[in-house]
Amino acid sequence: MSKLFVLNGPEKGTSYDLNEEIIFLGRAPDNHIQLKEKHVSRRHLKIVRKGDKYFIEDLRSTNGTYVRDKQISPGKIFEVREGVPIGVGNIFFSLGKEYKRDIAPLQKLIDPASPLNDTAEMDRPKTSLRNLELIYSVSKMLMQFLDLNDLFEKILDHLFELLKRIDRGAILLVDARSGKITRVISRSKDDAKHAARPYSRTVVNKVINEGKAVMMSNTMREDKEDRSESMEIMKIKSVMCVPLISKSKIRGAIYVDSVSKPYGFRKEDLSLLSALSSPAAIAIENATLYSNLESLVEDRTKVLMDTQEKLRESETRFKAIFDNMSNGVVVFKAVGRG
Repeated sequence: MSKLFVLNGPEKGTSYDLNEEIIFLGRAPDNHIQLKEKHVSRRHLKIVRKGDKYFIEDLRSTNGTYVRDKQISPGKIFEVREGVPIGVGNIFFSLGKEYKRDIAPLQKLIDPASPLNDTAEMDRPKTSLRNLELIYSVSKMLMQFLDLNDLFEKILDHLFELLKRIDRGAILLVDARSGKITRVISRSKDDAKHAARPYSRTVVNKVINEGKAVMMSNTMREDKEDRSESMEIMKIKSVMCVPLISKSKIRGAIYVDSVSKPYGFRKEDLSLLSALSSPAAIAIENATLYSNLESLVEDRTKVLMDTQEKLRESETRFKAIFDNMSNGVVVFKAVGRG
């Protein structure tokens, strides 16, 4: 009789008889095989047995189904051989034969958050004192910019330099009264691929409305109410967004995401982004005030120049009148108290 062998987790070593030709596997008790693991969907996978052949179909699960370390397309039937490890959530199993090798390397490949995975740490500097020095130097530098475009570009320069796994970044300003986004400066590692949709509006709106930072290490493992259809369309794997707050008012947000790998960011990255957001917000407010002051001066200067031009025209007109008259009477009309 054919069996399903659980290879890891609380039920490691357990086997289930495959008595039916079609077997449903998932977290809910009404499945033929119930796997009580939070990352397994309620109805996750369909297994079809035809003689000595096995076919599986991911039932559009939240966290996907893997054959070895490759994710299969949801809703499509995929043939698997006996003894090949299949991953659902964080659980691996094999069909027909038990997979005898160590499953830990596969766990590392499909779940970068696993304690076994230290590769995410290898390309990141050990921060703390270094980050404090960076925050100080960046804060000092930001105060020197009074042009908003130059300031935004410089902030994005530093974000892409500090956080190597960013694929897209955006800085957004909001109108203080309406709360609507009035300005967006964005950048991408691959502008041709990601320029059309530079950020997730769902995440940005949540941050601006609530005034709190958001981080999703792996969007596929988030609850459905926390992620949107657009995030799936944009293939966002991990995302961070922090509010720009100055004088207790939300001025905008800084947004970054990764579309290449899940778990692209960690809590330390969020702390760094949050720490940078405060001096960035102050610098943006200073640049905005300077820009508004420049506009005010330009407007006043234009009014003065227009008035001066009108006075010159009046002076020329009256001079011509007096130069060409032999006599006349000037009549004044009293205004107010005269």
